[in-house]
Amino acid sequence: MSEPTRRLAVLGDGDPAAAIRSAVDGAGARLVDHTEADAVVAVGDAALRKAMRAAATDDGRSSPILPIGDGRHAVNPDLAADRIADADDWLGGSASAVDGFARVPHPVLAVDGTGDGRRRFAAADVAFVTAEPARISEYGIAFSDGESVSVRADGAVIATPLGSDGYAAAAGGPVVSPGGGLSVVPVSPFTTRPETWVASGGVRVTVEREAEPVALVVDGERRGTVEPHRAVGVEIAATVDLLSATAE
Repeated sequence: MSEPTRRLAVLGDGDPAAAIRSAVDGAGARLVDHTEADAVVAVGDAALRKAMRAAATDDGRSSPILPIGDGRHAVNPDLAADRIADADDWLGGSASAVDGFARVPHPVLAVDGTGDGRRRFAAADVAFVTAEPARISEYGIAFSDGESVSVRADGAVIATPLGSDGYAAAAGGPVVSPGGGLSVVPVSPFTTRPETWVASGGVRVTVEREAEPVALVVDGERRGTVEPHRAVGVEIAATVDLLSATAE
């Protein structure tokens, strides 16, 4: 009896994604929907974030994700296409590393307490920003270790390691390695000595002023307005294994 065919999902558009689908077909693997896949190949940042958010909502079922692109955590498209033929190697078992790849856990964030009863997920970052440009509000940030701070700023962003080199870094925050915590950064703070933090767990953010409406932005998409004085929780909902190329 032949071995069962590995099932792969490929997310993304354009020529790079088409080339990966051809490589999957040529390797004898079966293309399926991401909900049925043994692993997901995500081509581009948007596809990677979609795959990670989906993994967090799949009732604990988490397939490893191979990110393809030019980002910090992504694999070069040519290398990925060459290695699709070795899918049995990098899908098999739970080893932390296989030949040429490491399985690195990355967190996915859940946002709760916005007042509308909906739970939202973020692979990269969650931002609280004043709806009108260059308008200051005040944010209370409570950390899981009991520490709390209050900052006056245009906003505040909480980023996973995956997203810490994006909006959070542009706002002056640290770039965090996988497993290093969450980057917590005020946006344009009203102070000459701004502080940033690396949180070991989740945080709770409260808008402490009613003067300016504050928007909730999840992975770069506006998802409503945050009510003043209502604590919004940003917690690690799940971890997803990304396959990262190791040094040869």
